[in-house]
Amino acid sequence: MTSIELNDVSFSHIAGKKGIFSNLSLKLHPSEQVAIVGRNGSGKTTLAKLILGMLKPSTGQISFDGKLIEKKSIAEIAEKVGFVFQNPNIMLFTNSVKNELLLSLQRFNFSKNEKNEKINSMLDFFGMTKYRKIHPRLLSRGEKQKLALATVLIQEPDAIILDEPFSGIDMAQKIIIRKYIGKLKEQKKLVIIITHDLDSALEESNRIIALSSGKIVFDGKKTDFFKDSTNLRKAELIETCMLNMLYSLHEDGLPETILERKEVISYFSKRINDT
Repeated sequence: MTSIELNDVSFSHIAGKKGIFSNLSLKLHPSEQVAIVGRNGSGKTTLAKLILGMLKPSTGQISFDGKLIEKKSIAEIAEKVGFVFQNPNIMLFTNSVKNELLLSLQRFNFSKNEKNEKINSMLDFFGMTKYRKIHPRLLSRGEKQKLALATVLIQEPDAIILDEPFSGIDMAQKIIIRKYIGKLKEQKKLVIIITHDLDSALEESNRIIALSSGKIVFDGKKTDFFKDSTNLRKAELIETCMLNMLYSLHEDGLPETILERKEVISYFSKRINDT
């Protein structure tokens, strides 16, 4: 399992200019579900690219399991940390769903039978067996999102970073993607979701890291972040309809530790059955 640590990391696109980050430090632990939240331009995706080695810090150090990554290639880092881009189209290159998964296995010394077994297992996992021979460009946005995730998961990284995984898809597809993120949690992987969608952070995380202008304005438990609405203002985020409803229910007696839809439903179902 992989832990990721940033120590006093600063970053600027232009040398000598004020950067996006200055002396940023944090540690991400195995088996955590972390939501990195903040408005557009707060530094969320830049932070991910630093972790992945796509960008190099101006100062400071980044390490995996205590080992510095500054001399590692992007390919070596990708063995530990998988990244799913916000736009799945930029991750799809071949003429079939099967070949997308096959391409992800090229760097491994698996036999043909082993590769087929892994591909079949992944297609079954995502319910995409029927799309095996379909050109990826013919898939819906939600199916492309699942395929992009599958191309990363088939490589079995210890950690996964998902950049706005619910962007541009309808609620039905969001529910499906959340189902598979739930399975990643069961596998004890470090799951990092980059999002400005507070409802997604509400459902998919146990830890919130909130950024504003390249600074961490909150880092802690999900329950602590959402129970105090001033945390949203620090991160320059606006309450969603879901959050407004939750805050109203909390005022009416719903425990503040209950935040997810399934928890709310379970709580009131029990109350109804007890009356």
